[in-house]
Amino acid sequence: MGNKSTRKSFIFTCVVLSYMLMMLSCASRHALVVEEYHSAPTIPRYDIFELFFEHNGTYENNFDDVAINVVFTSPSGIQYDVKGFYYADDLWKVRFRPDEIGRWTYVYAMTGKGELLKRGDGFFECTISGYEGPVLRNPENPYRFVFASGKPYYPVGLQDCFYADGSRLLDIPLDELHEPKLVSADKFLFIYGQAGFNLLRFSQKNCSYDLYDDLAHFREDKSIATDYLLSSARRQGFRIMFGFFGFHDTRLNVWEELNVITADDHETVDKEKRFIDYCIARWGVYVDFWELLNERDATDEWTTVMADHVRSVDPYQKPISTSWERPDLPVIDINSPHWYESENILQSDFRVQQLAALWKKSGKPVIVSEQGNSGSNWDPLSGERMRIRTWTALFQETSFVFWHTGIVYKNDEAANIYIGPEERGYIRVLQNFSSKLDSEVRMVPVEVSSPDRVRAYGLESNSVAAAYLHHFEDHDSLINDIKITLDIPSADNANDELILEWIDPSTGNVLSSVYVQSGLQTLDVPAFSIDLALLITSL
Repeated sequence: MGNKSTRKSFIFTCVVLSYMLMMLSCASRHALVVEEYHSAPTIPRYDIFELFFEHNGTYENNFDDVAINVVFTSPSGIQYDVKGFYYADDLWKVRFRPDEIGRWTYVYAMTGKGELLKRGDGFFECTISGYEGPVLRNPENPYRFVFASGKPYYPVGLQDCFYADGSRLLDIPLDELHEPKLVSADKFLFIYGQAGFNLLRFSQKNCSYDLYDDLAHFREDKSIATDYLLSSARRQGFRIMFGFFGFHDTRLNVWEELNVITADDHETVDKEKRFIDYCIARWGVYVDFWELLNERDATDEWTTVMADHVRSVDPYQKPISTSWERPDLPVIDINSPHWYESENILQSDFRVQQLAALWKKSGKPVIVSEQGNSGSNWDPLSGERMRIRTWTALFQETSFVFWHTGIVYKNDEAANIYIGPEERGYIRVLQNFSSKLDSEVRMVPVEVSSPDRVRAYGLESNSVAAAYLHHFEDHDSLINDIKITLDIPSADNANDELILEWIDPSTGNVLSSVYVQSGLQTLDVPAFSIDLALLITSL
């Protein structure tokens, strides 16, 4: 009897222990925790609001298996659908830039493998700020841009090679000819931001690190490096042109044409769309221009499908470009050709004028998303050539992104361009000048007394006038007998006076200044050898 009792007791204990282990296992499986918090209760207008989701779940693919969807509602009732993204470790994030002052509310849902993990809501206050807001197409001029504040945006862009060791950005070759030769990404962006460059083009798979191993596996460390790069660029005054796929060599051989017509491509297209979702969720708050490809041919269908998808998920509806350029397609907002040439410097302005007229035929804004020399990234005249190009581009309603290379580089076709102290100084002068222009300036003719020696370009609004003159006959001798005729606008207010300044584009020095009257005027031009700028504003 004793043995039977002991046996029953043992069996009962085993059953209880098994039940307890089963219950613990079930509890363990269901003890998934999500902790949600946000960056700050008060956010300046156009700054970044972040939601954080700490979650202890285990997934095969943290980028794909967990989804966060948030609906932000503005004080005026406008709703924005925003997706979240996997950041690192046990952390997912949502990023958003509020554009209205007042109380914003939001509701969110977080799912893992399709099962609801957490649902919630919240609010934050958006306060007044000095930020200009996103870049928009100028409603009064299809070739120009303005900020949401109404202030004009005249891009002068920069691109370089960016590499990373893990999540750390590597130093960048600044200048092989001067010290320091290598600088951190922060220092690089500071130097060029101070020089007046205000647009950074970044594209993975384009002399840069890759953001994914393949379209189903994104790189956590390189994504963190990109966070750092883009946020640093914004702090230094850059706006961002972001390329999703670059050369897209993962998709097909670089020199083959993309094709999404066959049924076999649908799975790949879905993966491409998911990567676009990820990029917009993670970096959309930093970006002002999207670019689908870099120097790739794509079918009309692929380009249309991708651009339509960008618009369907981008809460900010940023303009879209692609390369090779396709301004003929309705879904493309910006014409973004590439131009590499070491033209005769005496013809640099005319070459820009010639190309700008061609590029603008689409009726869309033109951002030449790569510009540089051919043959070599530097020659004794490349700095002056760059100066003449950029000044003429400003007056031709066209923008350049210069591909900087700080080391000696030679290539028969695309040799990039060296942007050292001389070149940076020229851009600083140009941007100081352009800051005096308003968002309403338009191209106007300027009559020049000797068109066989000097070409002149004009801009004018109701409150400011400007001109740029290039002595294309030669750059070695002074020309001192030139007159120009242009229509000068009235002063802003009846009591204001109009002041005319002649400015040296190489230094920014004001060579002379006089008071002038509005109306059609013929003006004596000071002696100059290469180029000269004119600015007329109210005083």
